[in-house]
Amino acid sequence: MGPALSPWSLRAGRPSPISGALVGIACLGLATLLIYPLSQLAPVVSLSVVYLPAVVVVSAYWGLRLGLVTAVGSAAAFNFFHLPPVGTFTLNDRRDWAALAAFVVVAVTTGLIADLARTRAQEADARRREADLAAELAQVLLGGLRVDEALALAAKRLAAAIGVDGAALELVPVSPTDRQVAFALGDPGDPGGQIGTLVLPATLSLEERGRVAVRVVPALESILSAALHRATLQAEVVETAALRRSDEMKTAVLRSVSHDLRTPVTAILTAVSALDPHHSTPEDVSEVRDVVTYAGTRLARLIEKLLDLTVLQSGTLEPRREWYSIEEVLSEAAEGLDEAAGVVRFAIDPDIPLLQGDAGQLERAFGNLLENAVRYSGGQPVVMLVRSIGSRVRVRIVDQGPGISAQEQERIFLPFYRSSANGASHEGSGLGLAIAKGFVNAGGGEIRVESLPGQGTSFVVDLPVSSTDAAVALADSDAEQLLRTDEPVATERS
Repeated sequence: MGPALSPWSLRAGRPSPISGALVGIACLGLATLLIYPLSQLAPVVSLSVVYLPAVVVVSAYWGLRLGLVTAVGSAAAFNFFHLPPVGTFTLNDRRDWAALAAFVVVAVTTGLIADLARTRAQEADARRREADLAAELAQVLLGGLRVDEALALAAKRLAAAIGVDGAALELVPVSPTDRQVAFALGDPGDPGGQIGTLVLPATLSLEERGRVAVRVVPALESILSAALHRATLQAEVVETAALRRSDEMKTAVLRSVSHDLRTPVTAILTAVSALDPHHSTPEDVSEVRDVVTYAGTRLARLIEKLLDLTVLQSGTLEPRREWYSIEEVLSEAAEGLDEAAGVVRFAIDPDIPLLQGDAGQLERAFGNLLENAVRYSGGQPVVMLVRSIGSRVRVRIVDQGPGISAQEQERIFLPFYRSSANGASHEGSGLGLAIAKGFVNAGGGEIRVESLPGQGTSFVVDLPVSSTDAAVALADSDAEQLLRTDEPVATERS
């Protein structure tokens, strides 16, 4: 990886041997011709150094083998063209033999040094590219991505760096096949353990496989081990934070529940203790009965809500699938609230289809929504609008209360959250809306809130209409009995 190298850089790959042979011949010819004019200035025997640049160039770019051939060719050309007797390969003077032998030694040594310089340059470049690859893999595997996403991206980078069509990093042992080679990635902290496998195409040569095993695998093992260790630590941190939040929530639940349970129990005990068993009047008994009934009803509702919330949060809720009338569900929900009498009004479109779901759960959900609306309405009417909109039935519960701010709208469906609209404090457990949302969502519906401070609140519930033809359900005698009504098109009741 990295910027493209010039073909004449010592770090680049070796050019073609044919081009090396041509360059060597050209350099030998040029050096041979150059010696003729230089012989007028210096003894011919001392001019053999003119051939050395050719040996250096060929050795550096085409390797030691062609460099040695160039050195021998240079000695032969120098002997043939310039050492007497010219035109033959024989020498008359022993000193010429010594000079020629010295030239060959110097040329070979120069070729070795040039070839070694190129090899070292290529090794340095390979080390640099390996370091860059290791840094890039560390950035990918130790970054913010999940381990599975990071492995896929790291495999792509490895494939590009190694020069293969594809690569894969697996966290399990993989066996080699005819189409792939597998490099086991060991755990540096456990000499016998394996933490993953690098899978590459079988097209890699033996030399390339050895380079990957020696240069890439050790660094990849260290980085992958660190990435897996980091993922484990992150999971432990998340788990610890979740446990801490769970403890905090349990503390908040206990505080809220203990207060809500204590209030009706205290009311019951106070009322009973105030009753004189010997001189009680019918008025006293009636008053105590009213207090106990009210407190007991409140206590029963709280226990029922706690049980509903427990079922929802345990993930064991299994809604039934049965045909029901939304009008009957809403009526039952309103009748279950004493405080709803004379306050709740209905506006229901005609021909609302039967729905499929758990009527009991939806009755409790709408009961909680109604209870919340009545509590904040301040005695003003609460309207329930039912409309059929395409493949949904929409129920809108509208109150004329103080409204809910945008900040609170994000939290009102959380368990034990209590709104303090306009600074007013209202009685409630903070469970109703959370339970309503849980039951509606469990039946495939959706719930949302629409509100502006000072302009009331609307809770909108969308329930899906079953794909089964509603007319088939309407043909059932029981369903017809449920929908039979003498009221006009828009039904209004208080």
